[in-house]
Amino acid sequence: MFRASFLFVLLLLTTSCSDKTDVFEFRQEQVSISENIQINRKNKEELNLEVGLWMFNKKTPEINSIANWIGIKQNGKAILEPINIIWLDFIATNKLEAEENIVNFLKTNGFLMRSGSSTGYYGLFENETWITQYMETWSDNANPTTINNHGRIFLAHELKDNTNNTFFVSTGAFSIESKSHHLISFREALEDFKAVNDWTIFNYNYLAKNIILSNNYTTDDHNGIKIFTLN
Repeated sequence: MFRASFLFVLLLLTTSCSDKTDVFEFRQEQVSISENIQINRKNKEELNLEVGLWMFNKKTPEINSIANWIGIKQNGKAILEPINIIWLDFIATNKLEAEENIVNFLKTNGFLMRSGSSTGYYGLFENETWITQYMETWSDNANPTTINNHGRIFLAHELKDNTNNTFFVSTGAFSIESKSHHLISFREALEDFKAVNDWTIFNYNYLAKNIILSNNYTTDDHNGIKIFTLN
């Protein structure tokens, strides 16, 4: 397993014409693809998790594989879609149980699975494991043509703790969208997720390296990842 975060540099080439001479300007933009997140359990055990920071539309750890807001831009900038919720399940004994625990968490928080939105996305774990989104889109409204909180989830990547016990890591990318499918908020989407079904909040606002505002990209009001644990 790799434990170092990937850092990709995108060289953007722009061309302008002046006196019939091509002038090239290079701009560098840095985007972290994954991050090592430290978790301290109740028993003081410290775990290091390498978690992908984005929702991807292709299984390649590159900036142009990060999902954006279906081509819609904000002030001329592409909106990258960050992972903004992480679940750590230390109770489930297998992948199916871990998936059911997340589904129950979402349902208790008022979310349901619906069709009508784009699919085929991936989550990245440990820089080498790609997990396809679970089922379709999850939303607090069955009608996709309404203002709604919606997202995709990537479930049950299996890991071992320091005593060789199995636990599962899942991630999600949620946002509030308008009736016309424009972004309203990443940050406010997290307010709908409460500690339910024995899940507790480990961190309300983990500051990962997926908060971007650059020449060409933005994550708008995204300001941290909400982390839940099930012990």
